[in-house]
Amino acid sequence: MRNKFEVSTYNSEANPLATVRKQDLPDTVLPLIESYDEIAADRDRFLWQWLYHLFPTFRFSCVDDSRARTVRDAKLVATIFAVVADDVAEQHADRATFDELTAVPFDHRHSNPDRDDVDGDVIQFLSDVWEQFSVRYDSGPRSEEFENLLLFDLKQVFQAIEYSYLANDYSGLVSERELWRYDAYNMLIFVYADIDLANAPSFDSSELSLLRQVCDRTQRMARIGNWVSTWKRELAEGDCSSGVVVHALETDIISHQTIQMIRESRTDEVVRPVIETIDESDVVDHFLRCWRVEYEKAMQFELEIDTVDVGGYLDGFERILDYHISSEGHK
Repeated sequence: MRNKFEVSTYNSEANPLATVRKQDLPDTVLPLIESYDEIAADRDRFLWQWLYHLFPTFRFSCVDDSRARTVRDAKLVATIFAVVADDVAEQHADRATFDELTAVPFDHRHSNPDRDDVDGDVIQFLSDVWEQFSVRYDSGPRSEEFENLLLFDLKQVFQAIEYSYLANDYSGLVSERELWRYDAYNMLIFVYADIDLANAPSFDSSELSLLRQVCDRTQRMARIGNWVSTWKRELAEGDCSSGVVVHALETDIISHQTIQMIRESRTDEVVRPVIETIDESDVVDHFLRCWRVEYEKAMQFELEIDTVDVGGYLDGFERILDYHISSEGHK
């Protein structure tokens, strides 16, 4: 019988988990990661290794080869910023610090780490992170052309994080419809695309709207991969906002009373039966079928876009799904 996680046929490594753990992080970014470990340390370094290993997998084919290392490093630095922002809002529920840090990319010179109600160390750290990102991004040959688009897409990421923050305040807020509308942007796929385009001299801008339709699909694919590989850990932490859990709730596989119990008590006795109920259902298979639908819809643009290898780009997301499943419980 086929395992429910076996959606893709791409599997170049026998043990993706071991491959990720062997991934070296760039010397140019390590000082930031070391500072992160001192200031925040909410995430294990495995996450940075996982991302840095996979970034080349879904880079646009039109990126200038000479810019590949800078692009890869810029994506890692941008992700550090977004991850810290997400943890400030979701894990620490620190709205004042979140509001202050979201201003950094747009007016970092006027951000105030000395405000009494904010975590000044986090604001100063993220100001340094954004400065290092900007140096890398601004060096791209088309950085100015795509800068406003990058900032627009970054606002969508912050909105996704804010939605998750609100979900902690309003227990009945989250719906699968709104997760698709807001939460998917937390995957940063559009931000990564903007970084690629800033370093892609051969990209034809007339294809931008078509390419962003592809990114809309791949962003959903990335979100699905994240959901199906992290929902158990998140549920054990009291986070009931995963698409897997919300779909189970909306299809009456689990009840609102059960979710309320988890919010009040994260003990294994409360959480384990819910995980087992969802595991025995069709929910994860449902999302993996959705993943395949998104893939097929994105492939419809392959013949319409000339300056990006859409097929190669989508192959990368097959590999990412494999890595999501192999890394379950590690990020």
